[in-house]
Order: sequence, then structure tokens, then C-alpha cells
Amino acid sequence: MRKRARAGVVAALATVLVASTSTAAYADYYGCESAGGSSLDCHVIYGDSTSSKGEGWFLAYGERLYAYDGAADGRGVYVNATWWSGSTRHENGFRLTSGQYTSRTLDLGDIAEGTSVTFTTCQTNDGNLLNCRTQTARA
Repeated sequence: MRKRARAGVVAALATVLVASTSTAAYADYYGCESAGGSSLDCHVIYGDSTSSKGEGWFLAYGERLYAYDGAADGRGVYVNATWWSGSTRHENGFRLTSGQYTSRTLDLGDIAEGTSVTFTTCQTNDGNLLNCRTQTARA
């Protein structure tokens, strides 16, 4: 009888733990799509089924990074792009941690058409990077 009771308590605690941790993590939606020609825009959206908690984008037209923080949940958004021009490696990005309904755009300059761009987006929490996704975009 004690073993059954103990198993029941363990199962109940496991259910509570799973329920509490599943609400803390966000589902993310990510992918790349044609931006015309050989160019690819890439994006990551952190959120649930009803709202965006944060977003990061590489926009091929104009070679820009975009970040949006949609929730006052203590988390921000980090976006970064890395690419090569000949033998020179370029990298640029930023953290957006200013709060709900804020956004920021960064012009990366002129990246040659068709150049592969490694695009990374993460959520931030007290300086830590969480839930990172890396994709290959094209300028």
C-alpha cells in the first residue's frame, strides 16, 4: 500500500512539475522564405498560440536585422548576422531588452546579392541567451 501511495505522490509531483515548466517555455516558429530571386528572409517567433512574445528577422531586401519584444515577461531578443565578403568575415547584431512592444532595426550595409548569411536569434534573460535558432539566409 505504501508503494502505491508513494507512486501516486511521485506521479502527482511530476504532473505539477511538467505543467509549471511547460508554461515557462515558449513554442517557437521559425523558417526562411523567398524574398525574390535567390534571396531568403529568415525569422524566429517566440510565442504561444495567441501572441508573439518576441521576434527576430533577417530581411534580405535592404540587408537588415529586426527585433521585436512583445511581452513584459523579463525576456528580450538577441539577433546576429555573420557573413563573408571574400576572405573578410563580417558580424553584426544587438540585444533588445527594453520591454514590451518595442522594436529595433539595424542596417547591415551593402551585402552582395546571393551571399549566405548565418542568422541567429535567441531570447535573453538577465544576459543569458535562451532558445537560440540559427538559420542560413541569403542577401
